[in-house]
Amino acid sequence: MPRVRLTGATTATLMRERFGFDPTHGFDLSALLQVGPPGDEPADLDSFWAGVASEAAGVDPVPQVGAWRELEPGIEAADLSYHSVDGVRIGGWVTRPAASGGASGKDVGDAVSRVVVVGHGYGGRDAPTLADVPHDAGAVFPVARGLPTRSEVPGVGGATGVHHVLWGIHSPRTYSHVGSVADVWLAARVARMVFPGARQVSYVGASFGGGIGALALGFGDCFDAGVLEVPSFGHHPWRVAVPSTGSASRVRERVREHPAVLRTLWYADAATAALRVRVPVLVLPALADPSVPVPGQFAVANALAGPTWVHVLPHGHCSGGDGCEDAGRAEAIAEFLADVWAGPRMPAPAVRASGSIPRSAP
Repeated sequence: MPRVRLTGATTATLMRERFGFDPTHGFDLSALLQVGPPGDEPADLDSFWAGVASEAAGVDPVPQVGAWRELEPGIEAADLSYHSVDGVRIGGWVTRPAASGGASGKDVGDAVSRVVVVGHGYGGRDAPTLADVPHDAGAVFPVARGLPTRSEVPGVGGATGVHHVLWGIHSPRTYSHVGSVADVWLAARVARMVFPGARQVSYVGASFGGGIGALALGFGDCFDAGVLEVPSFGHHPWRVAVPSTGSASRVRERVREHPAVLRTLWYADAATAALRVRVPVLVLPALADPSVPVPGQFAVANALAGPTWVHVLPHGHCSGGDGCEDAGRAEAIAEFLADVWAGPRMPAPAVRASGSIPRSAP
């Protein structure tokens, strides 16, 4: 039975008055620890994702790395682009510890033994952010297809384009999230090409990046470990049945108009994917979150089938005001990566949360 270490907050800090609805959706920590994944999944789910993985394996990413420059003292960065499935070219950045003693770029790549692929939220990214990358590690910062600033696609996003969360939602294979998972898998391959000395490649992602990360970990074998913060896309039937301020609200509107799109969401449920994750994972779900319904976050956390660290945050997607800080977050991520990179040990009691929540809002 998988072992789980539980740390972090026990009380939410975001209240109904800020948002017009309760961002806890009536759940406290004890109830959230009983949330499970959806009870149903498509009969061909694994074969579907095996097909996507086969497509990704057949792509030569042909990574192009630009000139290295100092990003901050001791860290260099370069622009990056590579091929992904569907003929999409993905943009981003790569970072590494700065060369010393006249070492060449090849020498630095060989010397870096651990690499992090870093996901992002629905806003995309316009620069690499090193907050969760150990100083001695290499890192790849892909921008998922259709998102700013490096992987924009005409007609997706922006004031007049279809929202990314609805892009291709009429069928599982064309859905944006499926292609985004392939983008992450190929980023892991690029990481090993840029850093041929890498012994371990881990994934770190939050919100959109947390949900896509759960799918990438569950249906692929590219990563040795993962960090999933306030992961989105967990337990879609619940997610689209309750109010939120995030991308789920757009999906909720589409499901009301076209209920058949729920079939597509079945294939891209982060909690269902988590049932298949066997590598060590740190998940940081929140007790209150206006953007990503918290039962869905805990559905991902509770479904993980490998060694699991759970660090509970008092809130998610909190910007400004009191209570928007969590002093233990950065430490939890740093400790987890240090632990899993040091070896296969899991300092935790042998406990496991299980159970399920309704397929629709109460």
